[in-house]
Amino acid sequence: MWGEITPAERLRSVTRRSVDDDRLAIEAADALAGFASEPASLVVACRRVLAHHTTHGALWWVCARILAAAEPGRAAELAVHDLEADRTADRLGAALPLLDDGEVVAVIGWSATIDDALIARFDIDAVALRVSGSDPVPALRRRRRDYAIRVLEPWDATLDRVARLIVSAYAIGPEAALVPAGTRDAMQTIGAAVRETWLAGGVGRVLPARMYAAVVAAGANRDDVEEISLQQFDRLVGPRGLERPADGAARTDCPVVPELLRPLT
Repeated sequence: MWGEITPAERLRSVTRRSVDDDRLAIEAADALAGFASEPASLVVACRRVLAHHTTHGALWWVCARILAAAEPGRAAELAVHDLEADRTADRLGAALPLLDDGEVVAVIGWSATIDDALIARFDIDAVALRVSGSDPVPALRRRRRDYAIRVLEPWDATLDRVARLIVSAYAIGPEAALVPAGTRDAMQTIGAAVRETWLAGGVGRVLPARMYAAVVAAGANRDDVEEISLQQFDRLVGPRGLERPADGAARTDCPVVPELLRPLT
């Protein structure tokens, strides 16, 4: 597909074009494989791509896995395989309960993972919440199904019976997660109407403490994300299904890479 395009051009194309969030880490891993034979250039390439997408946890996971590997090219291939084989959508779809009349599943941060989870759940009335850091409309236009999804503000009066509130995480650390800005206010606004609140992760989203701290520091000046305690969530849903947030956050396969702990700029 790439023909005679150089690795640098491939990486530039991946990081600067409009790429669906759920494909970005996969596309980047494939592009970074082109730098596998040049360790110094690989470090620069990883730091450059992260500087463009500072809070994308799965992208940090990809770069860390590649830089820590004895065979970076092979590590890139394995990262792509693991991301493409992510079972989070299947686990989420199976875990969602049957709803009583008038109940809805509300979503903050409409992702392909959540969309895929709902493909087989015709019985679920799902709504997408608009918060300051996440407008769901662009993602809904890319949906794989054409049934209508209502877009609501958190203060909408119809949100009086929310069986599950699902929040998409950009990155998850041992005690907190990065989520769309406005999530905390939305949770407080809906309040007691929510039966349970779930945090949706996925392959590459759970990071060790030092790597997660680097992500938070890199995104400190962004106004579209915020940090929220894991204690605010009843469950964390990932490739293993539903877990206690503390248990899921303790399970990470991301190495700590010193080259990524320094400021990106």
